[in-house]
Amino acid sequence: MAFKFEIERPFASEIPRIARERIERVIEALAEKPRPSAESIHAARKDLKSLRALLRLARGSIAEEIRQNENLLFRDTGRSLAAVRDSQALIEALKKFVKGKTRTGSKISGAQQEVRLDFVHQVRSRIEQEAVEELSEDTLKQLKENLHGATRSAAHWFDGLSFEREDEWEAFVGRGLRRTYRQGREIVGQLESLGKENAGDETWHALRKNTKALGYQLRLFRPIWAELLGTLLKEIDQSTDKLGDDHDLAVLRGRLLTEPYDASETQVAAETRRIFIESLDRRRRKLQMEAYHMLRRIYAEKPRQFESRIRCYWSISQTKPTKIFAQLPREAAGASSKRDIPARSGGGTLHRPAPASAGTLHRPRRRRARAQSVATGSIPS
Repeated sequence: MAFKFEIERPFASEIPRIARERIERVIEALAEKPRPSAESIHAARKDLKSLRALLRLARGSIAEEIRQNENLLFRDTGRSLAAVRDSQALIEALKKFVKGKTRTGSKISGAQQEVRLDFVHQVRSRIEQEAVEELSEDTLKQLKENLHGATRSAAHWFDGLSFEREDEWEAFVGRGLRRTYRQGREIVGQLESLGKENAGDETWHALRKNTKALGYQLRLFRPIWAELLGTLLKEIDQSTDKLGDDHDLAVLRGRLLTEPYDASETQVAAETRRIFIESLDRRRRKLQMEAYHMLRRIYAEKPRQFESRIRCYWSISQTKPTKIFAQLPREAAGASSKRDIPARSGGGTLHRPAPASAGTLHRPRRRRARAQSVATGSIPS
């Protein structure tokens, strides 16, 4: 059930197969008893994102109305599960900032550290209370029913589609791959022209979503050249992980700003809260710059060049290598030194030509001799 194409099989059968497998994984995660864990919810949301990336890839072959309906189903299902995962992400982000430094780089005081721990504990308790309880049994039941319907409809995504065999790539994946790459590249271009420091949270989040989708799509093609695509996917994963951490910190920052102030808060408490938010901002800027420099390399090509390169790898993987020479048996003792080599096709054999006798000058040697004579000034007759 790996998320990849079987390269010897046609896209028309592989895309629905992968879709059904991913949907079934989501249903299995939501059916966990007594309730889906935070880890299962996280896995389900990743599978839903991979399904949406698959739909984007196959946009050239699925009827637009069907594609939009399926995409809305997967998107809304993911959003229904978002509260659980987002709460868990905020808690993880909080853990990273329990210890920190002030803007000047010195360690915060003991009093400030104690206030910070109390503040973090207070925020974390509120987040945990809001988490899993929001996902009711009725909601889970409805989500699973909707997904069962999507499993059945995936088999009919390509009904009525006709294409020439040589156009299989363009019909099923070429258009979608170009579009996904182009959208990410355009956002990187916006960051270069408008200035990275002026980009809002929505821009960075959109870049992460587009790059994640590109990563899911390239994973489908990994069997055609695992080593090369594996290196590119590693860069994509690292950059999107950084932007994912940045997004979590952006959500956490908004949460901290809306956290109610206690009237009894001291000056130390207020200063600690300010320093805490400043540390989040510094960390976010660092993550954004690190991701940006990686993404400039990922989106260095023009969309059609990138798509054509992946298509070339795929085309080569469809070509079966042929053996030109068969394994030769060892020569028997006393046998002639001449070997019979199987011909490329048809009957008969190809014989190795006998060595030239002494004094015989074959054409390649004559050319070399003539070139040497020209260089020395004497041309043989």
